[in-house]
Amino acid sequence: MLEKNKPFKGPIETEIVQAGEFYPAEDYHQHYYKNNPIRYKFYRYRCGRYQRLKELWGSESP
Repeated sequence: MLEKNKPFKGPIETEIVQAGEFYPAEDYHQHYYKNNPIRYKFYRYRCGRYQRLKELWGSESP
């Protein structure tokens, strides 16, 4: 689908590497978007994520 729609300028290239050691985050980071919905929405808007998704995906953006 991405290759057909071409939302990006260049080809899609993803290097797959073996995962390193995993460290779980502290409890207050878990489900941050659920526990702090207003702060999370503000963060998502201010970081440009919404605008970039809309730019790439249009009305299909999440």
